[in-house]
Amino acid sequence: MKDVLQQQYDRTSELEKQVMSLLATENQAVNFAKLLQNGQISSSDLLNALQSLSRRCLIEKQESLYTLPPVVKQYIKRL
Repeated sequence: MKDVLQQQYDRTSELEKQVMSLLATENQAVNFAKLLQNGQISSSDLLNALQSLSRRCLIEKQESLYTLPPVVKQYIKRL
């Protein structure tokens, strides 16, 4: 499983890695505004990164809240 996660992580852009790191530090799902506030990322770049990560199932979106799947979160925290 670690190899698959590493492969997926290697394919992400620096911006997507930054977004995943932000999500890994949160204890619960967060909304777009909080990510925007915490990340020093433009709103259009953040939206594009979230959409890309969501398409690849590297993040979860429930209504307007974003979070990392537990296994991805654990992997990101260990990097």
